[in-house]
Amino acid sequence: MKTLHFSIPLIITVSILGSLPILEKITLGRMGITQMIFYRSIAQTFILGLIVWFSSSSLSADIPVRYTVYALLQGAAVTIMLFFYLSAVKTTDISIVNPIISAAPLITYILAVVLLNEPLNMMRVSGVVLVVGGIMLIIHSR
Repeated sequence: MKTLHFSIPLIITVSILGSLPILEKITLGRMGITQMIFYRSIAQTFILGLIVWFSSSSLSADIPVRYTVYALLQGAAVTIMLFFYLSAVKTTDISIVNPIISAAPLITYILAVVLLNEPLNMMRVSGVVLVVGGIMLIIHSR
């Protein structure tokens, strides 16, 4: 079992994920969803291009084609998810949208147990149930 270390990258990630919906909601007030996804993709491509350019990593490493296809499918899935997520952000309160998205660990845990043979752990199941219960409380608080 790997231990969780709270590090600077993790703190930065949580800070960005926590504040990004506010900027998204503000931006969607003046910009369409597809425009926003387009500009975000340009920014991501530029930043990743700089990272690849200045780092020792290479895009031409000996990677089996199967894993390249997996990565491309992930990119397509993220783009589709982003479209629906931004549609929800544009039409619903962020304070409702993001807690509902917090149900993602439920799907992740089920898939990890079924597809990756991760152990079914009652402590983790209890945590997922608590998360889902918290989401239900937030939804019904309106």
